[in-house]
Amino acid sequence: PDDAALRRDLELAAAAGYNLVRKHLKLEDPRFVHHADTLGMLLWAEPASAGRFSPASTAAFAEQIEPMVERDGNSPAVVIWGLYNEEWGLDWDIPGDPAKQRAAADAYDRLKALDPTRPVVDNSGWTHVKTDLLDWHYYDESAASWARTIADLLSGERDDFPVKLGPDYVVHKKLAVPGQPLRGLPNLNSEYGGGFTGLERAWHLRWQTQELRRHDRLAGYVYTELYDIEHESAGLLDFHRGAKDLAGVDPAHVNAPTTLVLDVTPVAPGRDLLTPTRDFTVDVRVSHHGSEPVTGLLHTAWTPVYGPAPAEPGDAVPGGRAEAKPYVLGSPVAVSAALPEGWTSGRLHLSLVAEGAVVARGALDVDTRTEPHIGDDPRARTAE
Repeated sequence: PDDAALRRDLELAAAAGYNLVRKHLKLEDPRFVHHADTLGMLLWAEPASAGRFSPASTAAFAEQIEPMVERDGNSPAVVIWGLYNEEWGLDWDIPGDPAKQRAAADAYDRLKALDPTRPVVDNSGWTHVKTDLLDWHYYDESAASWARTIADLLSGERDDFPVKLGPDYVVHKKLAVPGQPLRGLPNLNSEYGGGFTGLERAWHLRWQTQELRRHDRLAGYVYTELYDIEHESAGLLDFHRGAKDLAGVDPAHVNAPTTLVLDVTPVAPGRDLLTPTRDFTVDVRVSHHGSEPVTGLLHTAWTPVYGPAPAEPGDAVPGGRAEAKPYVLGSPVAVSAALPEGWTSGRLHLSLVAEGAVVARGALDVDTRTEPHIGDDPRARTAE
């Protein structure tokens, strides 16, 4: 509604731990770019996509590129230029039509001729034709298949992934057409997220982001999305930028420069780890996106499930010294713990303390009631 609201959106993104905003499918008000400059927020900027493919729509799309670069190209905040998104305006058929491939490549060439200093993404999401960044959009409601697919994409085991285009319509999209190299480019996820409630979305934010931080080859990630919009309720905030109940998850802890990566495949919200006894052991690693190595001591504390992180880090873990080099996942450290006497479930809060300060936080919801029940699958529904 006003200039202050543009600035507030950027402040909210920073408070959630993000250092870049992808302004999706629109060239935002120039005041937004100005505020990003003054606040130190990076921007991924892109023009509007057309609806269907035609010579007129391709020309109209291309005509946006020069004014975009002319207006915002002197901004230090803009670090990535985007063009098409998910084959929108290309009838979702880049692989089957050389004319659509030429449209994407021509748009890339036009933008690079105007600004050779920044990376350009030709078609964000999949089916790249000519790009500086190999980005991909991947949504999955299963924590297990999410982790497997991410690992396979980043190891090079596979170069395609499932995309749900309708309630019962799933296609496998390739990362690129033949001729666009799959190696030697920065590799990043530029859309992800899952869940239908605030609780579920927070759970997926925590565990899906952890899996992205597990892989050193990944150059970045973009969560969808910061706040609800008219036809999507996928935000960390509501439409009016009000807080949602995220069940004790703080996005700033998830996105911190230093985070903890747990060697666990979680079962369901509130039941990350099922154990038949109070005692268990979990391997913990450190992901560190800083300029110098980090070394610290792991601590643990218990709250009820969904409880927020306590103010104090809790008890030091015997032999719990953990470390990581910048952008290299640390080695596993075994953390042994036990649910408090009389508890059947609880949230184990883990923190890394370095030089007297907590520099990383993580959490694990533990449940000794190992029998299956409604709720183990976020997609499960029941009726009487």
